[in-house]
Amino acid sequence: MRILLLGCGHIGRYVYESLSQRHEVVVVDKAKNCPAAVPQDALEVEVKGYDLVINALPGNVAYKASKRALEAGVDVVDISFYAEDPFSLHDVAVKNGARYVPDAGVAPGLSNVLAGRIVADLGRVDELGIYVGGIPQRPVGPLGYSITWSPLDLIEEYTRPARIKKGGQIISVDPLGDVELIHSPIGVLEAFYTDGLRTLLRTLDVPNMYEKTLRWPGHVEKIRLIRDLGFMEEEGEPPPRLITAKLLSRLKFDVQDVVYMRVVGTRGEKKIQYEVLVKPRGNWTAMQVATGSVAVGMLYVIKDLDPGVTPPENIGLSNRLFPRLIAVVKQQGVDVVQEAVERRAL
Repeated sequence: MRILLLGCGHIGRYVYESLSQRHEVVVVDKAKNCPAAVPQDALEVEVKGYDLVINALPGNVAYKASKRALEAGVDVVDISFYAEDPFSLHDVAVKNGARYVPDAGVAPGLSNVLAGRIVADLGRVDELGIYVGGIPQRPVGPLGYSITWSPLDLIEEYTRPARIKKGGQIISVDPLGDVELIHSPIGVLEAFYTDGLRTLLRTLDVPNMYEKTLRWPGHVEKIRLIRDLGFMEEEGEPPPRLITAKLLSRLKFDVQDVVYMRVVGTRGEKKIQYEVLVKPRGNWTAMQVATGSVAVGMLYVIKDLDPGVTPPENIGLSNRLFPRLIAVVKQQGVDVVQEAVERRAL
């Protein structure tokens, strides 16, 4: 397969190394973060002639890059996180006979796949909760956190209003406004709302649904102060957000990371829960493995999809495609465990 990889940052490098051994991979990155990268603007590179485009660009340019590839009739696996509605690209993809899998990372991404599988298994779900975090294995630095992905996309998590479903209605909440503590295999963590449901709000008929991001306790209070002081705003010259992103990019500490995710769905007395735990593998961080493995796995399902937009949860709903994707993800070093519980009155 001839693959065009757009972007070679933290996750792009993992994808490149994983795929270049078996496929012809051309990587484009203006910053030339990969030794083999072509230092060209991703919005100007020729995309025709490739079997697949993998979009690993920052969210501020990712949407345009995916649209451009779909207009050229090339299939796209997109691991970026942008504000636009992925379904707005459906007609473009169908018209040009291209397949598009958006949000193909860990969350959104693998979280959607597991959410879809829970719905497939339970039939009807009353409440669906997603808890996910990529954190250092111990609190470190002033924020108890070490940067493992795009600082600009990280800021989006803290500033974009989080859409959740409550009583069948979609509502927006302050992402940092409601914090809870949860117990996990790696310790007690704090969880706060993030806008990660995205396509799930449209595709799954679940009346109560939310996503929460996980951090070590104390992190949210500090981030809330930075945000409320205006250091994450987009307006200004230079924009405070860009300065903050540059400063946050320095928060890289010599401590291994871990990715933990819990996706839980309930139907009356029945509950199905998936737990995902990822640790570093070789020279790769847990976040690189967790996110990159999903993008790699999508190569083994995308050609069986219909032209248009296929969100990851649809793959989870498929009895044929779900095991194929999960097999690849596990092979890459991602531990996925399912637990099913049914309470019975004695």
